[in-house]
Amino acid sequence: MGHMRAEPLAMGRWLEVERTSKLDRDQQIAAIYDQNYGHLCELAYMIMGDRYLAEEIVMEALMKTYSGWGRIREKDKAPVYLKRAVVNLCRTKIRRKMIERRANAVAIAAEERREPDWDPERHETAREVWAAVKELPLRQRSCIVLFYAQRMTDSEIAEVLDCSVGTVRSQLSRARVKLKRALDPEGLRGGSRG
Repeated sequence: MGHMRAEPLAMGRWLEVERTSKLDRDQQIAAIYDQNYGHLCELAYMIMGDRYLAEEIVMEALMKTYSGWGRIREKDKAPVYLKRAVVNLCRTKIRRKMIERRANAVAIAAEERREPDWDPERHETAREVWAAVKELPLRQRSCIVLFYAQRMTDSEIAEVLDCSVGTVRSQLSRARVKLKRALDPEGLRGGSRG
């Protein structure tokens, strides 16, 4: 018996397979986009402090995911891949000093005053906390944002940041100590949150 050779796909059939594959990819990425866009924007915003820059970072992460879709082995982990991409892009933006801190406190204050239940003391405290979080080192800030704002577990954070659970826990602990010192430097507020 001779050596059997597989017939190459006819060009039309190959184009059909390629089109179907691209449609599947497009549908999968569209579904991932629909399910994760808001959370990804919130994550990027909490790290960067700029809504427009956050949206830009998320779109860049989505484009990288789209163009590298074939390299993602575990498609079900694409949301984790996207969160990691967002955190890494934030890191890159900060390291390159491509961001400028915008002083939009006037706009925020004006918006808050329009709310019927506006409480200046509550909003002032939130601003103080946010300002203290923004002063944390990037890894600690990322851990705090992922834990409190994104409500992720230590192991989920470790997966997103590509580090160990122990590293996440130590970064969270250090961040909490720094935040406590920054927000209550004289130890005037009693008690602690567990």
